[in-house]
Amino acid sequence: MSHKSEVCRFCTRARIQASGRRPFVIPGAEPHYAPDRPIRMEHIRLTVDVDPKNRTVKGVALERFRVVSSGEVRLTLDQIGLEFSAVKFGATSLGYTTGEGYLSIELPAKITGLLAGETFELEIHYRVSDMRRGLYFTGPDSHYPEKPWQVWSQGQDEDNRHWIPLQDYPNQKLTSEVIATVPKGYLAVSNGALVSQSDEEGKTKFHYSLATPHVCYLITLVVGDFAFWEDEGPRGLPVQYFVEKGREADGKRAFSATSKMIEAFESKIGVSYPYEKYSQVAVQDFIFGGMENTSATTQTDRTLHDERAHLDFSSDPLVSHELAHQWFGDLLTCKDWSHGWLNEGFATFMERVWIENDVARFGSRAVAQDEAKYYQYQDLREHLDEDAGAYRRPIVCRTYNEPIDLFDTHLYQKGGLVLNLIRAELGEDPFWRSIRLYVERHRGGSVETLDLIRAIEDSTGRNLRRFFDEWIFSAGYPDLEVSYSWHEDKKLVELVIEQKQTDGQKEKIIDGFVTPLFHLNVPVELVLQDGKLVRHTVEVGALRERIFLPAASKPKRVRLDPGGNIPKALKFSRPKELLQDALENDPDCMGRIEAAHELARAGDVTSIALLAQALRDDAFWGVQAECAAALASLRLEGARDALVAALNAKHPKTRRAVVQALGRFGGFSAEAVAFAVKPLAQKDASYLVEAEATTVFAHARSRHPEKAADTEAFLLAQTAKEGWLGQVRSAALLGLAELPGIDRGDRPAAVRLLIEWTARGKPGDARWAAMNALGRVARTAVPTLRREIFELLDRLADEDGFMLRMKLVGALAATDDVAAAPILEKIARIDSDGRTKRSATIQRYRLLESGNVPESVERLRGVVEKLEDDYRKVKARLEEAVLKTRAGTKPARSLKRAKRKK
Repeated sequence: MSHKSEVCRFCTRARIQASGRRPFVIPGAEPHYAPDRPIRMEHIRLTVDVDPKNRTVKGVALERFRVVSSGEVRLTLDQIGLEFSAVKFGATSLGYTTGEGYLSIELPAKITGLLAGETFELEIHYRVSDMRRGLYFTGPDSHYPEKPWQVWSQGQDEDNRHWIPLQDYPNQKLTSEVIATVPKGYLAVSNGALVSQSDEEGKTKFHYSLATPHVCYLITLVVGDFAFWEDEGPRGLPVQYFVEKGREADGKRAFSATSKMIEAFESKIGVSYPYEKYSQVAVQDFIFGGMENTSATTQTDRTLHDERAHLDFSSDPLVSHELAHQWFGDLLTCKDWSHGWLNEGFATFMERVWIENDVARFGSRAVAQDEAKYYQYQDLREHLDEDAGAYRRPIVCRTYNEPIDLFDTHLYQKGGLVLNLIRAELGEDPFWRSIRLYVERHRGGSVETLDLIRAIEDSTGRNLRRFFDEWIFSAGYPDLEVSYSWHEDKKLVELVIEQKQTDGQKEKIIDGFVTPLFHLNVPVELVLQDGKLVRHTVEVGALRERIFLPAASKPKRVRLDPGGNIPKALKFSRPKELLQDALENDPDCMGRIEAAHELARAGDVTSIALLAQALRDDAFWGVQAECAAALASLRLEGARDALVAALNAKHPKTRRAVVQALGRFGGFSAEAVAFAVKPLAQKDASYLVEAEATTVFAHARSRHPEKAADTEAFLLAQTAKEGWLGQVRSAALLGLAELPGIDRGDRPAAVRLLIEWTARGKPGDARWAAMNALGRVARTAVPTLRREIFELLDRLADEDGFMLRMKLVGALAATDDVAAAPILEKIARIDSDGRTKRSATIQRYRLLESGNVPESVERLRGVVEKLEDDYRKVKARLEEAVLKTRAGTKPARSLKRAKRKK
């Protein structure tokens, strides 16, 4: 499980890192811009009657609009699948038409004659049923009879139009009221303050009101039979929690730090929490990790966890991320999705800010700083993995298929890393002074990247436009190779710093975007023989820089970019004695981690001994974990033995890292590894250690066909283990795929068990693991078994559920078989979620490219796809012509754009 699992919208994306790169921009993508707003929506009073069991909503939307440009004869709102019964202006019923994605209302003369700045109200009556997006109904069925009834909305990116007619784009902000009538005994949660609550005829009516303008996608409604409690935040702020009854202890464990986070963020940002209350509600089957609906965040109930899971899992990243959005994303919202990093990059950065300030949890500020640096280091590695294995793009990018395509490590991790670099560049106080100005200046409004640039410039006098051109509007990162020399006669340190990302050019086009040479201010630290610390800052902006730094004596330690604030790849060659001193004595955990990986490149006996000692003795688990990874990279017997000796490490995260490192050993080490990790698979204080040990045990034993029966028996026993998210069971199910002979049909019991665990009624995590295991088995299976697996996966593709289909894409990709392409094509065609559609499309392309599909078949498929696209375009033009004829004037540009998107 990634350290950023279950965070915001990125977490459940389940990105599949395909072998080989593919550009970010895939066929069908086009540039996107915010629509025109000649008439702006200012307020909505939404009255809905929710029937959870019949999965229906009856709604009346009273909407107030302000005229920006007079003379408009039609008003176009976004809607998908709504059944309208009336549109009224006062007592007058108005004519309207609906089409694919829109409601077009004929405006009477009393409105068309209004001047700019004047307002009017419309009342829209409608009904919603059988929704696939926007509003979700979950509850018991024959397969899951114990599930409670719940209803929850999810508006981002542009999905609230599936249950509310409105102007559904980030450049539209409004105030809101939600009046929800629900069955008695249920609670309803929405934005803002609870104005009233009343019972009537077996139902309860909840009236919420939010007077601070917020973007339409943040309107929320959650209904369920929840347990509820409340804390008091700063200035008496109500901080509320809603979880499934019986899970109160897990909820308190997950959310207990919320009030302290609010205090910390107010102190840093300099702007008080801006709403009447803050609530968090945990719901089942949520399609993201969390959603920062204004004043009322929705969380996945997967973040709720027991005391054992709490040993090495925390909900704090998710909680702090969504809370940070209450400022960055809610109070200030990106003007269009291309600038979405102003939402997600800030929220990701604030995760680190909370860790830095969580002294109560970590015991000291120094430890909290180490935790924060290492957390960000993991962010960097996740981003570099995506950059290397999937695609490269600028952070600000307008060309995409659906907005969800942008919600990747470029938006989240790289955005947060760049903000931390700006903080290092400006200094702590000037940075936060700039952020305060940025927030105060634009509170309640929409922002784009230029607004942040100007706030920094106005607050500090610093012009960072070149910085933003390189880091935000261009692609890539600095790939640095550094060499060190000491000139005793001149008492000079020589550093040669080369940027490798452009292959000797000033810039390079990668995946269709420019990767530049970066202009960097690089801090350098020298620790001299007498312990004196000397700091320099060097400017780097060329392909190759040769730099000389004076020093009174030969340094015993040299650091480039102490603290690791520059997002980069780095190879820094130094003498072993400098690396040893850094590994043993550098107070900065990132210096010790950097030294560990440099020592691993040496790969000699001395390096193994130094890494083994640090793995055993370093005070910070993150350094221990990196020493384990460094030892694993050596693949030597001495390194393996050092890892085995560390399996009893005190910190569960260290134990898990050691087990994971041992999993990289094969050949003659396989049986020794299996023997060493089996006790941890059988019993450990940590779920995650047990799960990792189960995975490594199965992998190691896969090299021993003669022990397949014993391995199978062990893994079958592991599948009986219950616990948080079924971690151990899922690892065992995946491990079954590695049994020798399972693909030949030699282990029918294992295959039957995997098939059984894919069935409805089984826990979701187990179903997903079993599907993935079967996909791996299919890769080399005999024809009869392979056919059975593909038939099963094809049937599963017809089942509803975002997470199942997304995981199914991964299982189909795991087959590495072109036979999966038609199923992936079906998923991309029938699924309504952009994440699933994109992943299925990319994996289909990959399999087709590697599977030598006949050219004639692909040519025919291309013709069909073009015909379908042409049909949609012609249909859109006809609808537009009809509207033009009815209105006697040119249709609103927002209507034209709504058609183009389809």
